[in-house]
Amino acid sequence: MRYWYGILLAVGLLAACSQSPQGVNPQAVVVPASVTVEKTAVPKFKRTYRWTIAKRVTDPASGTLTLATGQAYTLKYAVSLLGTPTDSDFRVEGRVTIRNTGSVPVELQAPTDTITPGGIGVTLNCGVTFPYTLSPGSSLVCDYSQALPDGQSRTNSVTVSWSGGGQSGTATAQAGFSFTNPTEVVDGSVTVSDPSATLVNSISGIDPQGVISQTHFFERSVSFDRCGEYRVENTATFTTNTTGTQGSASATVQVNVPCVGGCTLTQGYWKTHSRYGPAPYDDTWAQIGEDTPFYLSGKGYYQVLWTPPSGGNAYYILAHQFIAARLNILNGAATTPAVDAALAWAHTFFQTYRPTDSLSKALANQAKGYAATLDSYNNGYIGPGHCSE
Repeated sequence: MRYWYGILLAVGLLAACSQSPQGVNPQAVVVPASVTVEKTAVPKFKRTYRWTIAKRVTDPASGTLTLATGQAYTLKYAVSLLGTPTDSDFRVEGRVTIRNTGSVPVELQAPTDTITPGGIGVTLNCGVTFPYTLSPGSSLVCDYSQALPDGQSRTNSVTVSWSGGGQSGTATAQAGFSFTNPTEVVDGSVTVSDPSATLVNSISGIDPQGVISQTHFFERSVSFDRCGEYRVENTATFTTNTTGTQGSASATVQVNVPCVGGCTLTQGYWKTHSRYGPAPYDDTWAQIGEDTPFYLSGKGYYQVLWTPPSGGNAYYILAHQFIAARLNILNGAATTPAVDAALAWAHTFFQTYRPTDSLSKALANQAKGYAATLDSYNNGYIGPGHCSE
């Protein structure tokens, strides 16, 4: 009996303890009205490259070369490219997220979004009409895309005013951004070709301003089976990867293959054996061209050769022997150091003076002296000797 009495007493005490004090009601936990806002800012811009190209001979460094008949030589070139960037189409894109973190609905006013410096107003696309009621625990997402005048670093700030549950306030957020890496690149790379040479190596780099520099190294082997003067020209071309823009640059090597042996002919022979006759045509003339302009004379080679040196005109006296000597060399005649010196002096002279220029007595005599050296060569008195016509 005592056992059951104890159990009933314990149950009664527990029931009494579980009752609320008289006059006090249970209360639910209430979260005050609260709004937060978050924002992102993603900068975007386009970078367009403009390319320039230059080509130079690295071997032989002088750009001139003397080879024996049949001798091979490897010419070397360096092709340099520079890509200079121009940035444009600056804009910032992002998202604003407004959250109701309270337990009561809130009324949102239209948010304001501003980019500084510059006070640039941003239009937000929220997909609703303001004022807008946002339920507890809900979010409102607004997107934006704003064009900018330049690539200056800026800050984007958003503010939204709200009220609800007897409370009101503002929520703000901001995001800074800088234009560092382009989101679109136009002509950011190039391909380089040189059909006459072989690419052997390339190096490239880019500086902090985005300027791209490249150097491509090419080689070309040359040899000539006939003596004469040769002009070896190589052209490199670049093509951009986006627009297909092209540019090119050339470099030239002058190659002299001296003639060993051979014989010489006088100016009289060369005057009559051109394509104008009257004697049979000697195709050595084709290597110069009868009508090719002769320096500053205003006449072609053939016309100069037929112009009499009236009054002892030193210009034409030298020109006649100079033209004949050049044709003899192209025809296979070997030269001498004295002949080479006379030809070099005459070349400089003709680059400087015209037939009508007044020459000092000393200069005129010097020109006639070199003409006499070339006349001896053309007549066979020096050099390989005269040909049997």
